Amino acid sequence: MPTKHTFKCKPIKELVSDYLKEAVVSVDPFAGNSNLATHTNDLSLGTSAQDHLEAHEYLAKLNHAGVQADLILFDPPYSLRQIKDAYNGVGKNISGLEGGWVKEKELANKLLKIGGYAICFGWNSIGMGKKRLYRLERVLLVSHGRLHNDTICTVEIKVAEQKKFLNLAGGFENIKTKGEAND
Repeated sequence: MPTKHTFKCKPIKELVSDYLKEAVVSVDPFAGNSNLATHTNDLSLGTSAQDHLEAHEYLAKLNHAGVQADLILFDPPYSLRQIKDAYNGVGKNISGLEGGWVKEKELANKLLKIGGYAICFGWNSIGMGKKRLYRLERVLLVSHGRLHNDTICTVEIKVAEQKKFLNLAGGFENIKTKGEAND
């Protein structure tokens, strides 16, 4: 049966636990009442998260503080209805989903170390993506039964840091891979 508490679902809890064991610094910008990550945030003041900011503000704050994460848990609301249900009454204009959470993913990408993992949850398998230089490592499909959407969990490893966009010839310029000097 589906629950708004994603990490209480047994197969998802096991997946996340496998990666949390290795992570020293972990970030969850949509934590709700989950305290699994070392840095937690949720817009709703009624949760036990450490911070209560919009996700992009929270991720920008961590970037500004120099946080470097080993693991990002990216579990935003999956639909406009979920946004309304989760954050109704907060008094903010919630619009991240309409753009696929692009701003939040870009900020999360900056936080994650090369070799770190991003675990993304939703009704699709887009995750962080190849354009941000991630490699898909694992997919977990969780069925919640008839009349409920499945939860799709992607685990991706950040294989490089993109300093510049693709050049016109179609190749990458100035990408830093794991083990290279931080020039």
